[in-house]
Amino acid sequence: MRFRFCGDLEAPSWVVHEITTLSEISSVRLKLLVKQVLNHMLHGSMDYAKVVKFTTPKDSESDPSLTKGALAAVHFVLASAAKYDIDEDTLAKEIEQLGLPRENAQAILRPYRESKTALRAKFTADTFAVQRAKTISCSKIPPSESAAEASYRLNLQLEQDGGNSRDVQINLSSDQLAILLHEMEQVRALMDSLESS
Repeated sequence: MRFRFCGDLEAPSWVVHEITTLSEISSVRLKLLVKQVLNHMLHGSMDYAKVVKFTTPKDSESDPSLTKGALAAVHFVLASAAKYDIDEDTLAKEIEQLGLPRENAQAILRPYRESKTALRAKFTADTFAVQRAKTISCSKIPPSESAAEASYRLNLQLEQDGGNSRDVQINLSSDQLAILLHEMEQVRALMDSLESS
């Protein structure tokens, strides 16, 4: 069976298995677990002690594999649903088809609804994070005994967070350099056309 929140593919078998684990967690605990996962996805922080408490059945000892599986499943559901821009009704229907009780599905949906826009914005920002080049230079490397024709070395100095920089060197044949220049000209033309429209 194909699921829209999985990109119109079948749900991974491990997710199907972990849905069973999520079914055994109370809806209140699941909602709190979902909030912890969303906090981690959006802000990078999570209270692991609380997560263990939410995933440990009453009168039982904590099981790290159970906790990790539940975390991974919740993360997958939330990230995939946001990635494919799935509406709440579709997500509810699909996770219920995987075997999650309606109450537990609702425990996932409320926090998802509140965070969907922020998740999509974060994914977009993370996807399009490009390091700026401080300097770019190209030098010709003359032919040698091992190389019959000349090649080129492209030197890039890239800006990184915190004001630091990183040097990158790329060796290209003359054909590769010509292709790179041609493709960069096409990208520039496309960007100019988008700016003017």
